[in-house]
Parts: sequence; C-alpha cells; structure tokens
Amino acid sequence: MISRAAALGLALGLVGVQPAGASPGSIETTTTAALIQLGGPPLASGRSSGQVNIPLERASGGDTPVLSLQSGGGMVRLLLDTGASTTLVSPELVRRLNLESQLVDPKTFALAGAGEACPDLKPQRVKLPELMIASDGKRLQLSGMEALVLPVAGLPPGVDGVLGAPQLRQQPLWIDPHGQRLSLGPLALADAERFRRGDHAGDVTTLPLVWRQGVPLLPLGTPAGTALALADTGAEGLFITTALAARLQPLAAARALRLAGFCGEQRARRQPLSGLALPGGDPGQPVEAIVTANPIFASLRVEAIVGQELLRRRAQLWRLDAVPATLSLWP
Repeated sequence: MISRAAALGLALGLVGVQPAGASPGSIETTTTAALIQLGGPPLASGRSSGQVNIPLERASGGDTPVLSLQSGGGMVRLLLDTGASTTLVSPELVRRLNLESQLVDPKTFALAGAGEACPDLKPQRVKLPELMIASDGKRLQLSGMEALVLPVAGLPPGVDGVLGAPQLRQQPLWIDPHGQRLSLGPLALADAERFRRGDHAGDVTTLPLVWRQGVPLLPLGTPAGTALALADTGAEGLFITTALAARLQPLAAARALRLAGFCGEQRARRQPLSGLALPGGDPGQPVEAIVTANPIFASLRVEAIVGQELLRRRAQLWRLDAVPATLSLWP
C-alpha cells in the first residue's frame, strides 16, 4: 500500500515514494509532510463564513478529502489539510486565475523539510480571490486569504493546492466516510449530532488536540504509552520516527524506500507494524507506516504524523474552532 505511505505536514511537500533500486518509471507519487514554515511574515487567514453539506470527494488515488470551490476565474480544487500551517497553491493556479504574486524576502523567511535544499526554495505569496461552495441552498465562502505559491509537481491530478489549518480552525468540520458526506460550518455540528443519535450513540471517542506551530497534535497510543502526533487530514498515510518503530512489533520485513521531496531526497522504509492506534482504536490492528528521520518530527517534537491510514474509515468531527480544540471519532 505505497499509496498510503506518506503524510502532509505543516506547510506541505509532495513526494515520490520509490522502492530502492526501482526504475524511475516505477515511482508512485503521493502527498507527504516535507515542508515547515519556520519564520517569516504570517499569511492572512481571511474569513470563512456560511455553511455547506456536500458529497465527500477524495483525491485521485487516495483518501485525502478535496474541496471543489468556485472562483471568478473558474474551479479551484484544494486538498483539505488540518496539518498544513498555511494554505498553499501551485504556480499554475496563479497563472490560470491571472493573480499577482510577490516573492517572499528570503532574509525573513525560512523553510525546513526532507532533504537539504530548503534554503534554495524561493516561495511567493498571493492573495486569493473569494472562493465559494454552494449546495442545496447553502453556501460557504472563503474571502481575504493569502497562500504560499510553490511548485508542487506531486499534487493529485486536478488538484491546485491545499487549504490549511488557518482556515479550517474557523468553523467545525464533519467528515463522514460511511455516508460519504462532508460538512463545514454549523451544519457540521448538526450532522454529527444526527449521526450520534443513529446507531452510534456510545461509540464516540473525543480526543484533546494541542496547537503547536499552527497545527493540531493528538495523542497516539503506543506500547510504551501515549505519544504526540500531528493530526493531519491531508496525510495519505502514517509517518513515524525510527525510535517509535523500534518499540513496535514488526509484522513483515521492511522495504527500503527513497523519498524525494521539496528539499531533496532521504532514505526511509515501509514497515507493516502492530501496536499503534488512536484512542478508542484497536492497537492489534496492523498498520503500514513509513519510518523516516524527517526533521519535521524534531521541529514539532512529535513521533508520528497521523493521516488517512488511521482516519479514513472513521467518522470525524473536527472542532479546531473550539477552545480547547477536539477531534471526535466514531468507528
């Protein structure tokens, strides 16, 4: 399941995952956490208003939720990413919408991620036009927000970037893989309550979320106790540190991988394991993890990035707008 072998992190990197020794044509492209904004001026988060309930749309070849938004210049499709500390769009979208972007002063801006070439990146910033989703007489609007502009060759087909935590922490978010629906705004609370009143009254597990560097962290169960992990809807899989992997039970031989990210390449391995679970989950359930020494772990002081490998089958109510923030999960 290499297609789940990656995770989107704080600002976003997109990575090809290639078995060591494989030919270039065998690369499987997937989203992964490979870039963190360490410094520089914050981007305007804008305003999220209204509410909407829409069919749950997934990225091509994966499980990451996608929002299809209308703008004055046409459709804009963004990965929905709780683990992104900023919204990010591709240069192609900027050209398509005829927007004017500005180079970020490299003296005041810093990025970190997989590989060693982060200092050579030259991100730009852009103000996005008003974006809107309408369905069944309801409307959600995103206005006044800025985004980083970086070349993102590994985005799924037809996707223009990611919508990050600064926007997603403004309203409740409901993701229901059973009913294949997604809600934003007050409708998310109503839909979650309706789900709870159905056949799932006693099944909910509510996790506390902690903010760090602009992204939410959650508790992850391990054989040695609870560890902190990045909570990331934009992650197609599960990344863990080598130290955490050493505490887990391997279920099969590891497979060497090469991760090619924004900042270069790094070695990793794909490892089927048991012993990892979100609270309320089954620690005996096998999972596939990518074991790596990605510097993002040290920057966030976490041992894992939890994405769709552990989330895709569970109904989720994200209260990033609440104080304290929480994530409620149903089987």
